[in-house]
Amino acid sequence: GTPIHFPLVAALAQFTIRAQHPGGEVGAWGARRVQRNTVVPRCRIGFSLLQTIRSGDKPNPLSSLTLDWALHCKIGPSVLNADLSQLYSESQRLLNSGADYLHLDVMDGNFVPNLTFGHPIIKCLRPKIPEAFLETHMMVSKPEQWIEPSADAGVDQYTFHVEATDDVPLICRKIRESGMKVGIGLKPGTAVSIVEKYVELADMILIMTVEPGFGGQKFMTDMMSKVKWLRNNYPELDIEVDGGVGPSTIGLCA
Repeated sequence: GTPIHFPLVAALAQFTIRAQHPGGEVGAWGARRVQRNTVVPRCRIGFSLLQTIRSGDKPNPLSSLTLDWALHCKIGPSVLNADLSQLYSESQRLLNSGADYLHLDVMDGNFVPNLTFGHPIIKCLRPKIPEAFLETHMMVSKPEQWIEPSADAGVDQYTFHVEATDDVPLICRKIRESGMKVGIGLKPGTAVSIVEKYVELADMILIMTVEPGFGGQKFMTDMMSKVKWLRNNYPELDIEVDGGVGPSTIGLCA
């Protein structure tokens, strides 16, 4: 598509967009320098947004975009609406089309009123795409129950919901001990300030901009205040926005 200038990165629904910090090791995707006013190619499809901004050696909030900054966007398709009988071929097609990783929505029919797939499917998929980075968005009522099975299935990042447990630090520790990266998700009704207690334990904070459980919902614009709060208080934090992200809403996320 037509190139555009950051921060407005256009996208369609069903992908995750990540921007990585250039200094040190952030996430598992690395980073590259992108100077101010650099043209960023249009993203084909978008589901979530994660961005980290840095000016020189000093982190800056979003308000400091007039300085030089570094950005690295990553796109990860959700396979929520894929034909599960063709999951490998559809996943491979997405990767061949430029997807940086896959976003796997795991729902248990309890934490959310929908049922998708679990670690047995992921374990079958992993050997066919051994180099792909797999993130599981665990919309489940007992996140501790699926940590080891997910690690055994080859999951790279285990993102669970803070609302699903009374012991977030324990879940974070078990995830990290299993060799996976830690993501913490917040439903729309959960105050963002709750992550103050856990932000140092996580690799990424996920802000839901729809109610978890179903695709195709309308983007909740008021959730952007949570993103702004996180960026202002934790300039180097990886932030993910998930739900209803498309051409008309991606600018708000950026």
